[in-house]
Amino acid sequence: MTVGPPDLPDATKLAVDRTRLAADRTLRAWSRTATSLISFGFTIYKAFQYLRENSPAGQHGPSVRASSPW
Repeated sequence: MTVGPPDLPDATKLAVDRTRLAADRTLRAWSRTATSLISFGFTIYKAFQYLRENSPAGQHGPSVRASSPW
């Protein structure tokens, strides 16, 4: 005697498959969104770094350390 899943109706089997595929799509969407946000943040960081390095001398703006009283 083998122990396995009970014999389910076809509609239930299809519902389980749909649920699994929906969960897979959701996980892929979250991963895609996270990758996009990381890429966007890196791009913004590099853009500001480029602007800081290529600005004329003396026009860098206030520094965080320069405004600290300590």
